[in-house]
Amino acid sequence: MKQEKRDLYLNALRQAGKRITDQRRVICDYLAETASHPTPYQVFADLSAKYPDISRATVYNTLNVLKELGAIVEIGFGADHTHYDTDTTPHINLICLRCHEISDLKETLPLAGVQNALERQSHFLPVVMRFDLFGFCEKCRERKKAEIREQWLARRSLRQTAAD
Repeated sequence: MKQEKRDLYLNALRQAGKRITDQRRVICDYLAETASHPTPYQVFADLSAKYPDISRATVYNTLNVLKELGAIVEIGFGADHTHYDTDTTPHINLICLRCHEISDLKETLPLAGVQNALERQSHFLPVVMRFDLFGFCEKCRERKKAEIREQWLARRSLRQTAAD
């Protein structure tokens, strides 16, 4: 599977007329091996630690070319929070509005049926199907509960001080 992904990325770059340099090969290897949804900065930081000669521009440009060709999917929250999804099969991303962590819903859902119905009814051929659900992860929900409790205790303390 990882080798197939790597080959997909390298072939996409070739189709775009890009030379397959050592830097681009390393980027494709990284993307093929990751199960996370990395930001461009994370890709660069992880790779530059091991390959100090890697260029930030090459990382960003390679990610952009792969995105434009549909080999990876961009998940954007604005300029500072762009992530990339290396899984282009139909699946659901669970995206936390607070910490911006992204995880994949592991349950099997009939998303292929949705894709087939789209093709039949609209004659539109989806290349990538992405479903994003926005909400709050368990960790952030727990933090929010703690913040609410702290605010309640602070207000209670202020009321008691004002009453005294």
